[in-house]
Amino acid sequence: MLFLGVGLGMTLRHGLSSLWVLGLIVTLAWLVVLMARWQVRLVAEPLGQLLNEARPMAIADLPGAWSALEQENLDLKERADREDQLLRSIMTRLEEGLLLFGAEGSLEIFNPAAQRLLGLGAPLAQGMFPPAVFQDPESPVALQRAYLGVPSEWRLSRAARILRARAIPFAPSGAVAGVLLTLDDITRQEALETTRQKFISNVSHELKTPVTAIRIAAENLQEERLSEAGQANAQALLRSVDRLALLLGDLSELSRIESGALRLAPEQVDLDGFVASLREDFEVRHGASGVHLDLQWAGPAGTSVVVDPLRLSQILENLVSNAVKFSPPGGTVTVRAERTDRDLQWEVADAGPGIPEAEQARIFERFYRAQAAKAKPGTGLGLAIVKHLCRLMGGEVTVESHPGEGACFRVVLPLQPSR
Repeated sequence: MLFLGVGLGMTLRHGLSSLWVLGLIVTLAWLVVLMARWQVRLVAEPLGQLLNEARPMAIADLPGAWSALEQENLDLKERADREDQLLRSIMTRLEEGLLLFGAEGSLEIFNPAAQRLLGLGAPLAQGMFPPAVFQDPESPVALQRAYLGVPSEWRLSRAARILRARAIPFAPSGAVAGVLLTLDDITRQEALETTRQKFISNVSHELKTPVTAIRIAAENLQEERLSEAGQANAQALLRSVDRLALLLGDLSELSRIESGALRLAPEQVDLDGFVASLREDFEVRHGASGVHLDLQWAGPAGTSVVVDPLRLSQILENLVSNAVKFSPPGGTVTVRAERTDRDLQWEVADAGPGIPEAEQARIFERFYRAQAAKAKPGTGLGLAIVKHLCRLMGGEVTVESHPGEGACFRVVLPLQPSR
């Protein structure tokens, strides 16, 4: 309008006719009206379309949508209630104790079996921390390892019961958010195991005397002038006696380990000298086998560790004997040693037929022999002895193998403080 007034003033000042002025005013006013309608249409049409689209949803479908949301909410609540009741029912009926420790380290969930196994004299409650729950020094340490992502298993003694406790890291989203702990009453199994160990120990001890007498008699027979068949029978008798003596020795050794009668004798050991003595022993025992032994130790000179040298040699000898037994003539058995900041690692790798994956979990059991091992001499106790000796030394033994590609046994022993 300001521009319209200025134009009108200028027109009158120049003496234009009133009719021409009136036409100019009408033209300018019409242009203003057209521009205003155009702007209103730009805003009103999208708004009207939006309102037309939203009006049916807001008015006609809103009650139905609200009802659907309410029904969905009820369904979800009923499902959650059913799952919660099912979980509570399962936990109530379980004979095994279950305890869930949260991310802050306090007890969040437990079932009646856990309270019964741990004893009614120390009632469980949410918010309790491990020292108050277990009241022993080992359990909090094992739980702490589980919070670091390492599963743990140990024994608990409660009210004339022996409990097996397992701590499993609970990590639903990758990071450890808690620890699930299970408790099993193994009192009866432990009693049976103790009886078995005593029986095996007594039998192996009692049989050593007659076996020795049979061996002496067989050796005396070989010195007699026997026929060719008699000499062959005497040699067969000696071989059988040797296998029986080996079995009795392994049984006696395993019984001592499992019963706790075997005591370690750790000492400061120079790894250079230890590896050199191993090389000499292996050459003497397996030099005639036709299998090449490659012993590798690339650590710095003067490296020493605290370990029981006799038991470590026993572990490695059992593994090397197995590797030589299953390696083809001309093959190579590789023994590698490595010391890290936290542990001492040994690897024994062969070029034998390998171990199927289905059998790898059982080869450390007593008397279990894989299919490929049944044609070879042995007692089926060597790897069981290796496993128990490793555990006694605080370490572990594992195997990695693929059929046709040999097997690699790895022994990891934690480093002990220097003396």
